[in-house]
Amino acid sequence: MNDDRPMGVLCDTHAIPVLMFLAEHGPSTKTGVYGAVGRSAGMPAKLDRLRDAGLLTLESAPGSVSTVVGLTELGESVASALEGIDSLMAGDHRDL
Repeated sequence: MNDDRPMGVLCDTHAIPVLMFLAEHGPSTKTGVYGAVGRSAGMPAKLDRLRDAGLLTLESAPGSVSTVVGLTELGESVASALEGIDSLMAGDHRDL
C-alpha cells in the first residue's frame, strides 16, 4: 500500500489501537493512552500524525500540564468503521 494515501497513517504501529482505545474509553490523557496502548519514544509523533490527519485532538487540560487526547468526528467515524471490520472478521464469514 502506498503510505502517502490518507489511510497510510493507520499503518503506523499503535495507530489503530489508539483509535479503538479512545472510541471505547473516550478522551484520555496522553499518559492514559500510553499506558493502555504502548510506550515508545515515537508515540508523541504518532499522536501528532493522527492529529494532522484529522483523527485526533490534542488539548491542554485546564489547570494541568496534561494533554488530553480525543477523537474528532472523522476519528469517531474511522473508529466505527474499524469496529465494523473487527466484527466482520470475528463472525462467521464463510458465506462471503
